[in-house]
Amino acid sequence: MKVKVKTIILKLIFITMSAYLAAQAGTDAIITYIEGTVDITRDGQYIEIGDIDIGTVLENYDMIETGVDGYVEIDISTPVSRAVTIKVMEETSFYYDTKKVQGSTKTSFQLLAGSMGMKVQKLYNDSELEINVNNSVMGVRGTEFTISSLVDGSTLVTTTEGKVSCKNDTGKEWFSTPGVVCETDRNNNYREISVPVDKVNEYRKDWYTERLNILKSNALISIRHYAKLYNQFYPRFDRSWQSLERKDEVFTRWNRYLKSGINPSLSEAVLSKQSVSAEIMELRSVLPIFQHTFYVMKVLGDLHRKGYGEGALDINMTQRQLFNHYFNNYEETRGRLTRSLYYFRIYLEIGKRITNSDYNSEGLLDSITSGSNMLMGPPAPNSPF
Repeated sequence: MKVKVKTIILKLIFITMSAYLAAQAGTDAIITYIEGTVDITRDGQYIEIGDIDIGTVLENYDMIETGVDGYVEIDISTPVSRAVTIKVMEETSFYYDTKKVQGSTKTSFQLLAGSMGMKVQKLYNDSELEINVNNSVMGVRGTEFTISSLVDGSTLVTTTEGKVSCKNDTGKEWFSTPGVVCETDRNNNYREISVPVDKVNEYRKDWYTERLNILKSNALISIRHYAKLYNQFYPRFDRSWQSLERKDEVFTRWNRYLKSGINPSLSEAVLSKQSVSAEIMELRSVLPIFQHTFYVMKVLGDLHRKGYGEGALDINMTQRQLFNHYFNNYEETRGRLTRSLYYFRIYLEIGKRITNSDYNSEGLLDSITSGSNMLMGPPAPNSPF
């Protein structure tokens, strides 16, 4: 969608009123600027394009996806900071959740594809804000920064204010600060590189161009790697989805409670949670790695269509068969993934009723790939993985 330029006064009035209504509704994320194609899915359903505009309120576990011409800015007031401004670049997909464990509140963003910038005001005490991308977790400490990623596992963190902790799946830590960028190597380690603050934007553009060219020349490496993951995890996701879908009545009933302001009895909450816990745990075990694989496969499939990465796979399937299966099932699988986020969100709401808490104590984004070696690091130019 393309949003026409509005006057600054009208825009400020609209945002202010939307912020008030969002606060009244208990939500905390609002679109403040938007252009191009931006899709938002909630509860497994697309929000109508005509309903996505400046002032649109976002919810926990909404999936936000920008197209090749898409760009959106979002202001979020989270329990960890009174103001987080997000700039979502083109061809980017992400969602977030917030939870409270042992007195500490954490907001986690899952960056599935693309690039996003953040400006984070000082975090409250005992609070954490992190971004999960590829094999890494970025810990934010009151800062202004940008994270860029490619599907081959390449990640770049540039910081113009504050400090960002960059950890790989072994827990080793590096830091991006003004004048120092962090980027991944082929062993999934980061390296700290000195770059003057006034050269950061130029460095990021050059880095992206270089990594994209390397990805194209090594496309077969990535295709083989993610073909194995897709072949392994698609059946598991399909089974867990069907198991949850058979319990849809529980989630529909609780969604109705939430929208109507009904507060069911504690016993009903306990029974409801018990009835879906096994299916939710199975979903949690497969969803994070599969959704990452799913969004990576989209980019690799587009490269395949352009003639990059031709070659045999290490599975009993040709590339043509693999990507035919992927694209033939693309819309259905994409819908199932977002519907799965809805199931998990409702499950957490049931848990809140049991604990009588405003925050969930469980998170979908915890320990997604830690130590799994399932996600690849970026290959060196024209070298085998």
